[in-house]
Amino acid sequence: MANVFEEVVKEYHLFKNRDALSPHYIPPELPFREEEIRLLSQKLAPILSGKKPENIFIYGKTGTGKTAVTKKVLSDLNEYAKKKNIPVLGLYVNGRLHDSEHKVLLKLVRLLDPTQDLLGYSTSAVYDRFLEFLESGGIRVVIAIDEIDMVKRASDLIYRLNRSNDELSRSSVSLIGISNNPTFKDRLDARTRSTLCEVELVFKPYNAEQLRVILEERAKEAFKEGAVSDDAISLAAALAAKHSGDARYALLLLLRAGDIAEEEGAERVERKHVEEARRLVEEDIVYEMIATLPEQHRLVLLALSTLRLKGKGVSSFSGENVITSGLLYSYYTKIAEEYGVSPVSDRWFREYLNELDTYGIISVKVAGKGFRGNTRIVELNVDPRRLLQVVKKTL
Repeated sequence: MANVFEEVVKEYHLFKNRDALSPHYIPPELPFREEEIRLLSQKLAPILSGKKPENIFIYGKTGTGKTAVTKKVLSDLNEYAKKKNIPVLGLYVNGRLHDSEHKVLLKLVRLLDPTQDLLGYSTSAVYDRFLEFLESGGIRVVIAIDEIDMVKRASDLIYRLNRSNDELSRSSVSLIGISNNPTFKDRLDARTRSTLCEVELVFKPYNAEQLRVILEERAKEAFKEGAVSDDAISLAAALAAKHSGDARYALLLLLRAGDIAEEEGAERVERKHVEEARRLVEEDIVYEMIATLPEQHRLVLLALSTLRLKGKGVSSFSGENVITSGLLYSYYTKIAEEYGVSPVSDRWFREYLNELDTYGIISVKVAGKGFRGNTRIVELNVDPRRLLQVVKKTL
């Protein structure tokens, strides 16, 4: 019998380096982000002369280059410090993967010393080891926490890292917080906000022409010569420009289009392949975004999808079964308590609904006839069954 992998593993005839279209790939050059790189570098430069830089918070929608720019600057910082023999280190932590104060501190200790195994140690013990390592080497660190809003009790982590400077004499700790949510800082407690002394950088979305240039550069790395048409690149750029200027979306479109063309045995990636890829990418991105939303947002969506699947609601003037914000809030508080999470106030709940509406996951509108005052109706814009699976898997 022939080896089964002879059929499923085939040599790419269009791709040269498929990974160049991955969202995790950091290219040597970052077009249209030169100013952001310059500003971030300037803010961090004092650390190279023994001073503590200000904390920095970076905001911007998904796919605006926040992570790529931060990683590029930290990499250059580390390279320069090593060449000049300066005890400075830039560390990067993904808050989605390390989503608690304890996990972030464990990751930081491992980055500083990979031989350390502190599993089972308390958060305070891990923190003390972290400070001991810094102080023993006189190391000044810049810690970038990506998707910092995904870290549970982020206020406690930020406060602890910021106040660590009071316990250090030879070292210092500076923080870069990266978030898609510009209101993230407002959710920190007053104690933490008062200690931040931060600078804010906002990354604007790319426009269609910028996205086209970015795709052209990546396509040269990803595809063999002549394997992708100009029309395909232009369409992917135009679609991504409408999708909030999201470069990640553009890259995924071209990647999926390439996969479709490969499967078809096409001679090159054409416009039609991008059009076919659009549905797959939009669905993937929506559910991936849902999986990475803050816990409270996911609990709201869990409550909404459960109500929808159970057919529960309030009868409207037209006889339609609808879910009001009041009913949803009541069910959300019940779900939150079941998961051992304190439900937020009605005011914050309304804010979460507005954010989910902005993302396009739900639609919120005033009820109208048959309802009292400004009652709002909440509609779900995605498949409730798949939503339920995604949310339950992540909670």
